[in-house]
Amino acid sequence: MKTLNKLWIALTFLSLSLFVSCTTEITLTLKADDSVDIQFEGGAGAAFTKMILSASGTETPGIDTQAVSYELAKAGFENVKAKAQNSNVSISMSDKKHSSYIFTSGLVKFSDDKKHESLKTQITRKSLEDFYNSSDEQTRMILDLFLSPVFNNDYMSEEEYLEMLASFYGEPAAKEVQDSFVKIILIGKNGKKEEQSLPLVQLLCGSF
Repeated sequence: MKTLNKLWIALTFLSLSLFVSCTTEITLTLKADDSVDIQFEGGAGAAFTKMILSASGTETPGIDTQAVSYELAKAGFENVKAKAQNSNVSISMSDKKHSSYIFTSGLVKFSDDKKHESLKTQITRKSLEDFYNSSDEQTRMILDLFLSPVFNNDYMSEEEYLEMLASFYGEPAAKEVQDSFVKIILIGKNGKKEEQSLPLVQLLCGSF
């Protein structure tokens, strides 16, 4: 039971740290052999960090990188390296067989060119729902912490969602979600870079 609790705390902190920050960066680099290197960079805000520490009964945030690597490997990722310093989290990994739920959900696809020279995103309510439904049980439990309408086949305005979040977690936590962005960087085989930045609340509400 202690091991499961430790894993839960680790993955909870990891998930919230990756998304509840001013700007979280997710970089996907397509290599010559069609494998994809993935880099996550993010840090939890003060409100969510306080909430996580209170739930875990610890004084300083931290993650069990071995446990995190194990769960990500089960999800189809390879060469997983997770680092955490205070409330900042960095993860690098690769998807060589395109078997992770990033690809199976359709969130990320190869470009339409025959040589697969680049990647493209397809962020819709459907792909976000598929991402949630095709992910492992532990990941779904973590995503449920956001009370996200898009993962529950529900429709809610961004204002309604933030009000609900504030009533559950408090105004500071809701404000952190409101102010957070997810920056997606796609790098093709030729080094060409494409960027897009989406408000976190838009993703969680599926308001496209």
